[in-house]
Amino acid sequence: MTSSKRHISTGRRPPGADTLAVEGGVPVRPPGRAWPAWPVPADDAGRHLDAVLRSGRWAITSPGSGELFERRFSRMFAEYVGVRHCVPVDHGSSALVVALEALGLEYGDVVLVPVLTWVASASAVLRAGLVPVLVDVDPDTGCVSPQTLDLAAGPRAVLAVHWSCAMADIPALREVTAPRGVTVVEDAAQAHGAQWLGRQAGSLARLGCFSMQHSKVLTGGEGGAVVTDDDTLASLAQELRADSRRYTTRADAPQGLELEESATMMGANLCLSEFGAALLCAQLARLDEQHEIRNRNYAALSGLLDAIPGVRLLRHRPEQTRISIYEAPIIFDPLPAGMTNEQVADALTAELHVRFYPPREPLNRSRLLQPWTKPTLGPLAERFRAEHRGRVYPHAEHLASHAVLTHHSTFLGTRQDMADIAEAVAKVVFSRL
Repeated sequence: MTSSKRHISTGRRPPGADTLAVEGGVPVRPPGRAWPAWPVPADDAGRHLDAVLRSGRWAITSPGSGELFERRFSRMFAEYVGVRHCVPVDHGSSALVVALEALGLEYGDVVLVPVLTWVASASAVLRAGLVPVLVDVDPDTGCVSPQTLDLAAGPRAVLAVHWSCAMADIPALREVTAPRGVTVVEDAAQAHGAQWLGRQAGSLARLGCFSMQHSKVLTGGEGGAVVTDDDTLASLAQELRADSRRYTTRADAPQGLELEESATMMGANLCLSEFGAALLCAQLARLDEQHEIRNRNYAALSGLLDAIPGVRLLRHRPEQTRISIYEAPIIFDPLPAGMTNEQVADALTAELHVRFYPPREPLNRSRLLQPWTKPTLGPLAERFRAEHRGRVYPHAEHLASHAVLTHHSTFLGTRQDMADIAEAVAKVVFSRL
């Protein structure tokens, strides 16, 4: 890779190879060389799904005999994360709502949310009857940090999102918030299998929340989970996702029902289907093997990009002892002359025939976060507007305008795939020198 600039400028490549593909040049990667597909069905996936199909029991709310896949996944994922309890739900956003409601906060209480994340992290706060206050992120990791918290806003909770492939420093966040009675909740929707000093993401705070949506590293198409070591919170989470019912403790449950009407807190129906649970049981068995492939390729790409001035991968704290790549941000600092990061992403996509894209806009200017468009959120929406007048987010804005992302499936390939990415990045950078 150290010869990339020379390789581009000496004329030894085919005619048009030095011109960007978006400008009519020859792309770095031949169009016929495929990238890894996503999702990748596990070997047992079809067998598990067929077992549900023929069981006559497609949901936790139906009667039957034998162990539900929902219960099996709950046990397997709790063991994987290293916690006592896992409560599966239908979506990652439902996991956030359930976790926040389980805390017993009051209507209108403030929850701090990083401004650089998917909209569900903030909209779930509103769905729980609370007010999200957006805060800036660490300039290196893209995650909320003790330095970016706004404790003057009087929060009752902090939703700490592990972003793209970096983890928030949950122990440090807990240290500064605990004396104020503020609870940290981990949004680990992008961090299945990531580790902080050997501990799994999701196990570092009182509650951890996961998404198993189609694009996630562990997917059942849709799905989610709340994890915790707290017996009381786990019981409440069960009720909140199953219309005030929790797993029965009776050996002689009537008609084989898995749920009993414990009814200590009113809930809703946010249960994971048996099909989703069966698929997740199969996919979980492959997760760490896929992590090894992705992380090995990520390290290889990082080394290759070292030779390109002004380009790097997202930085991680040294305490993060394992990466879980959801999206891999390549930081261009500075950007190639005359190009936005959206144009850089388009150029890389044309060179490589796999999607590269800029980060989503920070939530303070996202069209997806407009609570005032929903009449039932009236008072919360007004509070939200008032809280955000005059706030600025320089770190998030810098990352949003200087990073280019690609999906984790890109890293399930080979070392040659990483060399192609590095060559395409070099071509874009050197084309503007």
